[in-house]
Amino acid sequence: MDVPKIPFLTNCLSYRLINEGFSTDVKWCVDEKYLVRISPTTDVSQLEKQALLTNAVHAIEPRIPYVHEVGLHKGHAYMILDYIVGENGEAMLPTRSYAVQYRIGQQVGQTLRNMHSIQAPTDCPTWEERWTRRVELLSPRYEEIAAKNGRYLRVLGFVQEHLHLFKGRPSHVQHYDFHPGNILIQDDQFTGLIDMQKITYGDPVNEFYKMEYFNVPVSIAYSRGVVDGYHNNQPIPSTFWALHRLYAAIHILSAEVWANEISLDQQQKFKKYTVFTMDQFDDFKLLIPKWYTEDTGD
Repeated sequence: MDVPKIPFLTNCLSYRLINEGFSTDVKWCVDEKYLVRISPTTDVSQLEKQALLTNAVHAIEPRIPYVHEVGLHKGHAYMILDYIVGENGEAMLPTRSYAVQYRIGQQVGQTLRNMHSIQAPTDCPTWEERWTRRVELLSPRYEEIAAKNGRYLRVLGFVQEHLHLFKGRPSHVQHYDFHPGNILIQDDQFTGLIDMQKITYGDPVNEFYKMEYFNVPVSIAYSRGVVDGYHNNQPIPSTFWALHRLYAAIHILSAEVWANEISLDQQQKFKKYTVFTMDQFDDFKLLIPKWYTEDTGD
């Protein structure tokens, strides 16, 4: 696809290919001002939905990029967003002091809180319906994987015993792919939350379902800061931890199914994350994970 020929970019001068991230999109930085994402599909309608939600969040949270245009050019759907300056959080966080990591986490938590203030339309399917069905679909596939592992099977039992927690849960805008690789850091400050392709409506607490897999292993200080900042540094209600524990357990189901059915080369990596998550909750007997409560010595 000839990016400079997109009419919106007619007067732009510099084009730099970005070879980062796991997305199938091709990404270009244009004039250090715009980020162009080129989709492998022609589905403009899906990008339009992403743009609508993303811009609604940008209106109340400037660290979310603004979408300038969505279109179709030479058989490829594309999106043009603000280019946000910063380095990948997964790489940057471990190089910073505990205090800086924690402060960045607080800033990210505040951004998530702002994002989650936008409610889903009233005609959106209820969270209870959607996620009860999700667990129903995952359970037999996970059970087959865990058949000879009593510890893994206890995770499934825990999930099935706590599905009542879905009842009455709200649906608000959430990023839905929250991990340090999707935050940007510049001069020891959080500058942006990016990669909005999965933006959707859901239970706000579900946003944190990847904490034990992809956030905590990178930085405990940052992860604590995210949770504290999200709660405006007020005492964290037990309802948050009860739901987070459930979503962390469900993520084990989905991650193990994904690793065993689709991404076979990730099996050992995800097994390590699964065991780490179970250890953090003492096989889900603990309400609050160890990474939040235990003294790290920092």
